[in-house]
Amino acid sequence: MEEQPFNIRRHKSFNTTGITRRNQQIASKVPRNSANPADLDDNQKRWLILGICLHSVITPILRKYVVPILTVLYNELTLKHKIDTQTYPSQLKQYPPTKAYLNYESVNNNKATFGNQKAKYDYTIKSVVDVSKLFLQTHMAHYIYFDDTCDSSAVLGLIINIDKFPPVVKSDAENVRRNIRNPWAHCDFTEWDAVKYSDSFQLMEKLVKNLSLISTEEHQIIGELKKWEINGKNNNY
Repeated sequence: MEEQPFNIRRHKSFNTTGITRRNQQIASKVPRNSANPADLDDNQKRWLILGICLHSVITPILRKYVVPILTVLYNELTLKHKIDTQTYPSQLKQYPPTKAYLNYESVNNNKATFGNQKAKYDYTIKSVVDVSKLFLQTHMAHYIYFDDTCDSSAVLGLIINIDKFPPVVKSDAENVRRNIRNPWAHCDFTEWDAVKYSDSFQLMEKLVKNLSLISTEEHQIIGELKKWEINGKNNNY
């Protein structure tokens, strides 16, 4: 068996959500006759480490963070606007505080079942998961709960798009999306130099600190980020 580029056993929280979708992109950039983990250059290794941290450290804590806030939102909309029993054409079309248009395509399998026949959509919103989908583009809202099916793009989008989240957290989430998640997804290895690597860890740590977690949880998350950052700098794979 080939040697792994990371010591996975030392990092219990590691999972491959989001990472496996990029494996072919790495393979396409490494000659087949020498395609093994040891041959990845420093930029490719930094990209991999940032992907692991984004998907296996940051995204899980964000999914946990959004649930109580979205629950408050769901209860408010149910009480004030009866979104759990609404029907066409009197459904809530815009979110009152921000006037953002609500997207009903992803709830109740509407888009897949009825296409663009919106008069036939089922507009009843009966869960916190479904109310969250109203604030996302259709292609981002295929998750079934706030678990591994809810990826970094979706959870960052929720924080950015919904006014219930503190402004500082919204700003941090936007910075992480713009400077880490989106560049990571586009997989241009040349931009993942040592400076971007260091800056990315600073952005993630800032976001974690502004979530106002209990101190033990915050220390645990930041400690895990620092382990990955140090291992990457020392080429300790």
